[in-house]
Amino acid sequence: MLDQLQAELKAAMLAKDSARTLVLRSVLAAYRHEAVAKGLGPQGLLGDAEAVAVVKRLVKSREDSVEQFTKGGFPERAAVEQAEIQVLKGFLPAMLEGVQLETAVREAIQAVGAKTRKDMGAVMKTLQARHGASFDGKTASQLVQSFLA
Repeated sequence: MLDQLQAELKAAMLAKDSARTLVLRSVLAAYRHEAVAKGLGPQGLLGDAEAVAVVKRLVKSREDSVEQFTKGGFPERAAVEQAEIQVLKGFLPAMLEGVQLETAVREAIQAVGAKTRKDMGAVMKTLQARHGASFDGKTASQLVQSFLA
């Protein structure tokens, strides 16, 4: 993912797309910070799952900002954050949503043999093992709770 980020940054800089350049620089900074935190150094390569986790954190942060700006009466700031989210989502794998996510949750429940909400942790671990970072954990946990209620 590091090579892709660097190539995208170079293209954005050449196109003089300042908004995209700013977002890509923040992604690269977060990526390098995570690599340093893992003891790999600033030029270290993160695994795909770790790199996706970094981007997901950035998306989550911006989603929180959109919510706060909207509540605070700053729709133009919320729109900027929303545009940044769209750039970031380009680096995330295709996400399981809707019927696909429901099917995955049901399969995980069956695989574990879950009957009550006490089994939720095992279901979530199975989902994570099978689908990695390709689903929203909050949405999946809500589905698990509704199916095990």
